[in-house]
Amino acid sequence: MVGFQGESMDDEKQLFARLHARMNELPARIKDHPYLVVSGKFPVPLVAVEVSDSAHVPEGMTALTLPEGEYVAFAFPRQQVGDFWSNVCTSENQAKYKIDLSKPRFEMFTSALQDAGRVEWYIPTK
Repeated sequence: MVGFQGESMDDEKQLFARLHARMNELPARIKDHPYLVVSGKFPVPLVAVEVSDSAHVPEGMTALTLPEGEYVAFAFPRQQVGDFWSNVCTSENQAKYKIDLSKPRFEMFTSALQDAGRVEWYIPTK
């Protein structure tokens, strides 16, 4: 994946705008829809697109390879995103779903999901 990394979740909207403005610099895109990848205990966002392994990383952009492994998928209406994170971050639910918030997790922004007002988060398991 190649895209722009921010310092906090407050940067998300600006990162999407920057990626959209410079998509033409990523001819090795596998898919056009962006991903929001969040890493760390104190979430750091990366807005990126999937690219081939040999893709050039343009100046100012960041490359990331998502770790292989098992992910649990959560799908829900967009208006429930706050409730989702409040619930999934509890120790009880992390144990129940065996999720590992220390690894990068991601959301895909496909036109089908956006049109339906839905969110899908993929969170790695232990």
